Amino acid sequence: MLDWVWNLWPILLVAAMIYATLTLIQHLAGRTTTPYVARERLVTKSELLFFHELRTAVGGDWEIFGMVRIADILKVPKGIKQRRAWLNKILSKHIDFVLCDNDTLEVIVAIELDDPSHNRPHRIERDEFVNTAFADAGIPLLRIPTQAEYNPAELRRMIDHEV
Repeated sequence: MLDWVWNLWPILLVAAMIYATLTLIQHLAGRTTTPYVARERLVTKSELLFFHELRTAVGGDWEIFGMVRIADILKVPKGIKQRRAWLNKILSKHIDFVLCDNDTLEVIVAIELDDPSHNRPHRIERDEFVNTAFADAGIPLLRIPTQAEYNPAELRRMIDHEV
């Protein structure tokens, strides 16, 4: 009854080896599954509205970057006591927009849009810390309340006042 298996064992063995090899290759070459999905956009709708007006206000005089980590703008020099603790305070915080010199990408001014969430106690504390950190680093930080619309000329005046 199992004569057919006995007669076909070389073919079955080769098929099993091919299957095992393909499974191993797939396992080794396969990518790790993560829970990440793409965001719809880098900024909120309110920030996008502001970005378009900011671009008009800047007129190409500076490069505009959005959602910049504070740790990419400020650093904690070596030798500072509790350096890691100070670094941890800025690692997960972002600035909404940063204007940089077109040639050197030196930060000229940072811009935070303050929506109503900035009135919450933990946000007030966070904002005070960020204000102090930027002031200590000598980088102007411009805070602008969110609005339904922005005036590019007024934005430019505010930026020019800071730089």
